[in-house]
Amino acid sequence: MISLKKYAVLIPIISLFNLALSQASEHWPEIGQGINLDFSTTEVNKIGYDPAYYDVFKAAGFDSVRFFVKQGIDPMHYRDAIDGAINRGLTVVIAGFTGRTHGKQAFVDYWRNFAELYQMYPKELVFEIMNEPRMAGHPTEHEYNVQVMDWLGAAVVAIRETNPTRVIAIGGPHNNHADMLVKYGTPEFLNYRLSDGAGFEEDENIWGIFHCYNPQGWSHTHETKSVVDVNPNWKKELTGILDLGHQWAKTHGKKVLLSEWGTKLPNYRHEILDYFHFMKDEMAKRDIEWMYYCGVFNNAWTFALYNSEYGFEQTADLVEALTGESPKIITLPTNQINNSAFMMDTEHWYTNEHGQGVDGSTALRCMVMFVWPEEPVIYQQTNPKWRFYSDGFYMLQLREGNTYNISFYAKTTYKTKLRVQLGDVENDPILWTSEPVKIDPELKKYELTYMHKTPSVDNARFSIIFSDRHSQIFLDDIKLVGSRPES
Repeated sequence: MISLKKYAVLIPIISLFNLALSQASEHWPEIGQGINLDFSTTEVNKIGYDPAYYDVFKAAGFDSVRFFVKQGIDPMHYRDAIDGAINRGLTVVIAGFTGRTHGKQAFVDYWRNFAELYQMYPKELVFEIMNEPRMAGHPTEHEYNVQVMDWLGAAVVAIRETNPTRVIAIGGPHNNHADMLVKYGTPEFLNYRLSDGAGFEEDENIWGIFHCYNPQGWSHTHETKSVVDVNPNWKKELTGILDLGHQWAKTHGKKVLLSEWGTKLPNYRHEILDYFHFMKDEMAKRDIEWMYYCGVFNNAWTFALYNSEYGFEQTADLVEALTGESPKIITLPTNQINNSAFMMDTEHWYTNEHGQGVDGSTALRCMVMFVWPEEPVIYQQTNPKWRFYSDGFYMLQLREGNTYNISFYAKTTYKTKLRVQLGDVENDPILWTSEPVKIDPELKKYELTYMHKTPSVDNARFSIIFSDRHSQIFLDDIKLVGSRPES
């Protein structure tokens, strides 16, 4: 016979916990089955925002999206991406990608400005204040962990000046691991006070977040591995982490969100599917909503479920395991050029021996020399020395039957010409070279069209060739967008 005496006290405690959550939920948006869309510049250049990503992931059964906002970039820069999600009925979580070197005041001021701009937005906009403090440059010793929480608390105070009920998501230090949330996401370290005297304990619209990529020796591998070989007890490892997140929620009477979890895709497919189903089941048992990492980044990124040329054709089973739905839209035209707007630097853009430089932060200035042994070129292709490289995942593809729209903005100090070229990764063979394009002194958009009639190329090169000596050309917003013919 089972005695219920030891459970008698738990029943009212659990009921009170659920009651508190239900009362607070008036201001809570639905996260449901969420997806990270990593299409914004952080410290790593990626593809740019395209509303088509929202269309394909919403049609695949996802309820919410998460993307990064970078400290130092005008909050208005993200308005289209925020509006695009909300207008499609998606909750959007913006996660601060911040730098410690800017200092506490700059961090707080950034969030104050963000909050002021978006204060009239609906509850479907969530502010996740700091993504992985260790990545932002915060050391991992205890004193710095305390400092991180102090920064977070100060940002909450700034946001609450204009957004009294908006959901603010807070993680712990290091890499947002669950144990760090449990240890530091407490009134002791989140000891801020609002103007009315309320603090962390009273604020029902503070959520806790944590990340989980365990076992990391499997999830972050650059080669195919078995999760059982990395950790035979991987399921126990994961439930222990999820228990910590659930423990934090119960302790503080707040909602907890797993805002990043996932694995690279070169691993064995049956193990990835097992991992997806296991995680979903265990999170449901603990009432933990989640956002998978990730949907897009670029075509060479081994976490990404979506490819610009193949869409979900190669990952439909993974998407269905996550959402319970088969993707209704397989692919929509999207740009596959990485770092197309030069938001930070020239990463992923290469040149022959004549160099290029950046003018400001959002345009590429190409200086053509007086003498050259060959025509000067800038180009983009897969870099096998990229620290995230994995065999079989390539930056640019040309698919048989696709028609490609190539566009860019350009201007020159004096009229000059350029050509666009497509080829295999080593330009052997060269597949197509455009007719010369005359560039004017006024900034304007140029467009070209290429139809790829030969067999598909998995690893392609995109080049821009400069024709005239003594010329200076500015380039921006370079796109290579393919669309398949109707079948």
